[in-house]
Amino acid sequence: MAWTDDRVDRLRELWGKGLSASQIAAQLGDGITRNAVIGKAHRLGLEGRPSPIRGGGSGIRVRRRIRKPVLPSHPQTVTESERPNRTRLADQTPSEPPLEIPTASGRKDGPAGKGPRCLWPIGDPGDANFRFCNRPAKPGRPYCAEHCAVAYITKDRNAA
Repeated sequence: MAWTDDRVDRLRELWGKGLSASQIAAQLGDGITRNAVIGKAHRLGLEGRPSPIRGGGSGIRVRRRIRKPVLPSHPQTVTESERPNRTRLADQTPSEPPLEIPTASGRKDGPAGKGPRCLWPIGDPGDANFRFCNRPAKPGRPYCAEHCAVAYITKDRNAA
């Protein structure tokens, strides 16, 4: 597809009448696309038109800033009478001491200061009889020797 002088003149004429690039491409035919019409019009310096998407604007893009709401420097205090009538979670649940779950990084020594204890969980954490193994842990590990054998997989030298 080549832009001949006749096609360029026809493009200028149809562009001046206000036809869309798609309509001009259809009238010119012969494999001319909408994008080809837009590109040629741009290279010829033809006057731009407002976008049909923006709805009859001037075609000039205007950036509008959205103002953020100004928050008060001090939050308002809510009085007891203004608060919704809700029961506290502590009032709904039976008063049991919270279950203290030690972690590997912050675990405590076992009874009588015998060193770190095994943190292998035994039972369901939701059950009342949930506990940890509590046998002496291997040095540098969170578990005892038996649970380390289960938790850590060693690479067999002969398996390669």
